[in-house]
Amino acid sequence: MKKAVIYAGSHRKGGNSDQAANLLARGVQEAGGQTDIIFIRDHAIMPCQACGFCDKSIDHQGSQRCILGEKDEAWTLFSPLFTARTVLIASPIYFYHLPSMFKTWIDRSQQFWTAKTTGEHWVADLPKRTAHTVLVAGRPTGKKLFEGAHITLRYFLHNFNIALADPLIFRGVDKHDDLSRQSDFEARIIELGHHAWTSSR
Repeated sequence: MKKAVIYAGSHRKGGNSDQAANLLARGVQEAGGQTDIIFIRDHAIMPCQACGFCDKSIDHQGSQRCILGEKDEAWTLFSPLFTARTVLIASPIYFYHLPSMFKTWIDRSQQFWTAKTTGEHWVADLPKRTAHTVLVAGRPTGKKLFEGAHITLRYFLHNFNIALADPLIFRGVDKHDDLSRQSDFEARIIELGHHAWTSSR
């Protein structure tokens, strides 16, 4: 049985988005599924060099499509996007966007955009799936507080034939235990994990 994959994007260990990741996993498991949580902060990720190597190397697949290749762990993080039954993301919002390590990793996905737009089967023929997100912000206000992160995630996941559902968002959640103080918050996240698994194929 294929697993779900959960990406946790916080730089802070044990914070609210880590808690959200664990709650998503609980929801998946209660629905009868299996999942792995990947903490992005635990992986070495080098920034994209904007060198154009991935545009030229159309005969290469996987980590060899990027000039950085096996020099870091970016490909380790990309691999589950090829096989996961469904994708879930739990992340805080830093300055109206994703944390820097998360965004650095996303920038390394240019190779998949190139492969998809040129119709390379190893990317273009991936099965259609849906991703679900929990975004947590310490700031209580801001009309476009989550907009930048949502747009970036939508176009990033599109490269893997993964559509992004509307995010589950929480405002004014800043201290490390703010999320756990609200039982309805926890219940909503567990339900999202449950739904993500049962609604996927």
